Amino acid sequence: MREHVAVGALHNSAERFDPPKCYPRTREAILAKIEAWARERPQNGDRLVLWMYGPAGAGKSAIAQSIAELCKALLAAGFFFSRTAPDRSDSSRLVATLVWQLIKVIPEMRESVLATLEHDPTLLSQTPATQMKALIVNPMNQVPRDLLAKHPRLVIIDGLDECFSPESQDDILNILSTSLQDLTTPLYFLIASRPHINIREAFTSNPLRSMTHTLPLEYDYQSTQDIRHFLTSSFGKIRAKNVYLPSHWPKKGDIEILIEKSSGQFVYAATVMRYIARGHHGHEKRLTSVLESRSRGNSASPFAVLDALYLQIFQSVAKDEIGKVMKVLGALIFLKQNSINQVWVLEGLFGYRRGELASVMGDMHSLVHVPNSPHEMVKIYHASLPDFLLDHTRSLLFHLDRATVCLNLARRFIKGRGFRPEITQYRGLHLRYMNEKIFMECIMTSPFTEDLSDFLLEFSLWDSLPARFPLFTDQDIGHMSLSLLEKFHWPVCVSFPYFIPPKLRKFLYL
Repeated sequence: MREHVAVGALHNSAERFDPPKCYPRTREAILAKIEAWARERPQNGDRLVLWMYGPAGAGKSAIAQSIAELCKALLAAGFFFSRTAPDRSDSSRLVATLVWQLIKVIPEMRESVLATLEHDPTLLSQTPATQMKALIVNPMNQVPRDLLAKHPRLVIIDGLDECFSPESQDDILNILSTSLQDLTTPLYFLIASRPHINIREAFTSNPLRSMTHTLPLEYDYQSTQDIRHFLTSSFGKIRAKNVYLPSHWPKKGDIEILIEKSSGQFVYAATVMRYIARGHHGHEKRLTSVLESRSRGNSASPFAVLDALYLQIFQSVAKDEIGKVMKVLGALIFLKQNSINQVWVLEGLFGYRRGELASVMGDMHSLVHVPNSPHEMVKIYHASLPDFLLDHTRSLLFHLDRATVCLNLARRFIKGRGFRPEITQYRGLHLRYMNEKIFMECIMTSPFTEDLSDFLLEFSLWDSLPARFPLFTDQDIGHMSLSLLEKFHWPVCVSFPYFIPPKLRKFLYL
């Protein structure tokens, strides 16, 4: 069962270490409202689901994380989606992850779950709806109601909009609504997401509408006060660490300008403060540059000011470094398998010395967390950054095009196929295997283009692999080769491999 669980989706997972949460003395009214709902322990009727929604940067994940910690005694399970994490970007591991947590807090359902899995071990590979019915609804209904009433039953699902494909999002909501009707003693769900049209339609249609209470995160007086408190406290911490800064810095009017620019988006305020705090004796200059920044393009866009801040940060990177920065961001955004977001993998991918990645990304530390440990994850702080970089009307010269990024990364592998001499033979083989897997992901992730097709015909990838390499790969190469043939619509090549040019034939292991 462990193989089907997304451990990184738990609220206290190491993968999400130091997750966003509400700054002290902010969002108090919203937190109190959600906590009161959770402590009511809804039984039936119209309050089994609390849908908290708002735009990017409104602080949804921070609130969900804070509730998970505030209501720890009530929390039965949680799943924090993330489009940049392979195990947390789709619905395939959702039910197994919830079950994994539920059998710990409701031990009476454990034997029923295990017996069901023993009877049909393929359940964890079946549809989420089938899993939900067999592994949650049926086992919970076998537990006496008086016992269930004593156990935690709050479930938090954060970032539903970050689950890949609207169809999967709709499927999750349909499964939850059906399950809540079938459970004799129901779970109750806090769901946080952006108000995408398909999600909004699901929550405003029966049967989900009749059991849902909504909580919009709006730009109001409370959010203004919270952002003011956050900015004031953060500037105070910067002054305390840098004694050369005057006690009256910044001016009250400067803080009010930042509040106005934030427009209720905590992501803007948080990004500004990280940017200024990393000033290295240039804090005043950085604040001035933020205050003087102007939005570009569509000023009516809700992200106009945030876009201006992002553009300013990217434009501040040295011309000889910005290319390296964009390559790292492209890998983080487009490649999701093979632990690409680990420091050592990224450094190996781009041929950096140990610790060099932190230097390369030095001007991005307000947007991207680069840990010191080589095996920890590099994290983009907020989903609004990929959104910005993937929309050419917003990011302009810094736009990331999937086809271009993936092809350039694939070319990078061909240029950097050698190993550093200090790597042991086994370590080298492992690193080579990791690199070839990432290479294949680049190819499979890329849209089909003439450039990509021409590129694949130019070389033979496997020329210098050790003789025992196929044993080490568990035949993954064969599966990937067939997928590659299917991707490029070459069925004739499968039946008549001699139609494939010799170099490509060797590449496909035919």
